Amino acid sequence: MEQQLNLNNRQNYTPRIVVALAGLLVFCFVAFCVTTQRTEAFDTAVDYFAYGTRTAWTKAILVPITYAGNWQFIVIVTALLIVLPQTRKDIGLPMGATALVSVVVYKMLKLSFARPRPDLDLRIIWAGGYSFPSGHSMNGLVCYGVLIFLIRRSCRNRRVANWLTALLTILILLIGWSRIFCGVHYVTDVIGGFSAGITMLMVATILIDRFYLKEKR
Repeated sequence: MEQQLNLNNRQNYTPRIVVALAGLLVFCFVAFCVTTQRTEAFDTAVDYFAYGTRTAWTKAILVPITYAGNWQFIVIVTALLIVLPQTRKDIGLPMGATALVSVVVYKMLKLSFARPRPDLDLRIIWAGGYSFPSGHSMNGLVCYGVLIFLIRRSCRNRRVANWLTALLTILILLIGWSRIFCGVHYVTDVIGGFSAGITMLMVATILIDRFYLKEKR
């Protein structure tokens, strides 16, 4: 019986493992194209399309949204979830651990590739450091993605869980787009951030399921 349960657990992880590997393959492909300077035409076409959508109202929406991917903002959100007794164990602590690892990984990746950001003349906000991969896109997908996962695991009200899932998914996508819109990243930086992020997210959910939530049961 125990062997059968273990087999079922491994089978449940299979789709996530496949998605994680797919994300890793996409990241490796984009990273190869970036390092061999094969992305200029694609970057230019998408980036300048994004710049063409800049208006007073799009700036009013997307500039604040881009800061939702800041590690400082995510730390504040995580700290609130840890402080609140209702969300501390089920959501706050595993999200905090995931966020910490995500920040370390994306900073190491940025240093490894050391890609310069777009020209200063193209930016409408300040951003320091290197460009590839987009840390906001990666961190946003990992942290808000694991928040979705934990909400759906712990929230008994399916309607609330579905609404939060939809809103957080939109936020993740808008954070990525906002980085291009604001001129601080190329589109390939965002694709790289999302692909690396989906790999990290799948691994995080497996570890949380396998070790943290299993122990709570």
